[in-house]
Amino acid sequence: MENKKENKTIKDFLNYAVGDLFVKGFLFISLPLLSRILDPVQYGKLSLINTAIMILYVFVSLNMQNAVMNRYMKSNENFNNYLGSIIVFLIPFQILILIFEPLYRDPLSKLLGIDGKDLIWVITICILLSYIYIYSSYLQASKQSLKYVRLNVASKVTEVISIFIFAYFMSSQQYLSKVYSQLIISLLILFYIFPRIKKIIKFPRGSADIKDALLFSVPLIVHVLSNSLLSQADRLMIADMLGVYDAGIYSFSYNLGMCIIVVVMAWNASWQPRLYKLLDNKNDNKIKETILNSTIIIFSISALAILFSNEMIMILADKSYYQGAEIVPVIIFGNSLIHLYMCFANFVFYHKKSVLISIATLLALVVNVVVNYYLIPRYGIIGAAWATVFSYFMLCLFHYTVATFYTKNNIIPISYLFFFSIGLTLVLLATYFINNLNILPSITIKVLITLVVLLTVYKSKIYTKLS
Repeated sequence: MENKKENKTIKDFLNYAVGDLFVKGFLFISLPLLSRILDPVQYGKLSLINTAIMILYVFVSLNMQNAVMNRYMKSNENFNNYLGSIIVFLIPFQILILIFEPLYRDPLSKLLGIDGKDLIWVITICILLSYIYIYSSYLQASKQSLKYVRLNVASKVTEVISIFIFAYFMSSQQYLSKVYSQLIISLLILFYIFPRIKKIIKFPRGSADIKDALLFSVPLIVHVLSNSLLSQADRLMIADMLGVYDAGIYSFSYNLGMCIIVVVMAWNASWQPRLYKLLDNKNDNKIKETILNSTIIIFSISALAILFSNEMIMILADKSYYQGAEIVPVIIFGNSLIHLYMCFANFVFYHKKSVLISIATLLALVVNVVVNYYLIPRYGIIGAAWATVFSYFMLCLFHYTVATFYTKNNIIPISYLFFFSIGLTLVLLATYFINNLNILPSITIKVLITLVVLLTVYKSKIYTKLS
């Protein structure tokens, strides 16, 4: 029985990883095409629309997808009624948001750096996404990884394709290709999943379920919003301090630097449900062994991504975006730390300590804004990239503190964070040195390093111990 569970974890991980790689592969194909169609100003405006969706979604959805996932992983008893309570509550709540949109349109659109007339469409997209993500969370929590991946691939790939088509044929305001595409694709996806949601929900039995969902999800709004702003606040500040052009360059580079998140998120999606079971059974040794091995694997992949980051941007980007080459490896460094943050935060999620999670993430956001405020005017977009690294380091440190001294169930030492960070810093310095060599010796050294890393991982058979 245990072998079947372990095989299921690996199978889910591979499903999530392959699905995300497929999605990101399409994204990477579209990036050079978009950089040849959209100038940095239009790319910057498109990025601000995307940032607005990410920020407003948290409020419009009340973060209910996290409540769905946590409830199912802890217990699926009467889950149908629980899900029904959430849907019945959300619909009138979101109708009110739409009705009162004219009252907050001007100040909110100015704060987000978008045109006021675009706000209603951004909110509509957030409403559609709330139900899509609730259903996706149910699939993930119930370990239906293949269905989850199919839905994710279908929605993201078709969205990327339609963004390119709209941007190609539009003669002006090409940034709106994001709005048009996501509206159309979200409507189609919602039409597809509606009968499936209908099958798994029942009318609420009372107010207890929605109270439980709100008590878990609402305090986490601060956490989720802070998490979103950790990756988006720098773009808003760059647009405000340096202009939309620099925001476009930074956003393009950041999108390339997010490649490592494919592996990080795929692993956590497959690992979190199993971690809960291991915590229930108090199997600390298996938890320590699995997290150590996954950290080594993700460190290795991050190091190789940093090593070849210069070649990545030269191949994928138009020349007008080449100045972002020095930013990409730093962003990869910062995003790779998300793995360790999740390792620590998962222990807190297990105990449903929403307020503690939100406080830790909010502190990291405050650090991010302060450091960005200091570095961006002095060092430009490279300063924002290093602010990302420092902020994610502090995010890991804050969640380690909460999991170790408050929920007191963390068994992963802080040394993981320091060794991981020091190691990638050395890799980053070595990459800058190698990139200054002529192209032939530079590529030769990088290929040799890659072979050594792959051979070491293969010989140690770390990947076989992830189950």
